[in-house]
Amino acid sequence: MLTFKQYIAEQRKVDIINSFVSYACDTLELGTAPEINLVNDKKLAKEHRSFGSYYVGQNKINVNIAERHVADILRTLAHEMVHCKQDRDGRLFDDSGNTGSDIENEANSQAGIMLRNFGRTNPFIFEEVLSQQ
Repeated sequence: MLTFKQYIAEQRKVDIINSFVSYACDTLELGTAPEINLVNDKKLAKEHRSFGSYYVGQNKINVNIAERHVADILRTLAHEMVHCKQDRDGRLFDDSGNTGSDIENEANSQAGIMLRNFGRTNPFIFEEVLSQQ
């Protein structure tokens, strides 16, 4: 069970994420957001060797938020939302996310740009850790 302080921190994190999702949808011209599941399980990242995933053809993203800095969460989310755009454009396939591929490099690059641009108008994302304490 969460303490009140933990609950407030988690709610703040979710509010920031929701704001970023709107920004990313506009930036990527997605129209509607994909289904986004926020996972709060630090063991899952170790098992999957990743903090996020996009499910090709399913319009679905999972992002692990457990004990992570909010800017790091947003960068992962941006990366997966770029994959969503690639999928909707018919450019993403099950094996497209190989390290160093054009598709993966595009997601990395665009995610970094989106995070920096969002951070210019929301500089607090670089200051707040928002982890459970």
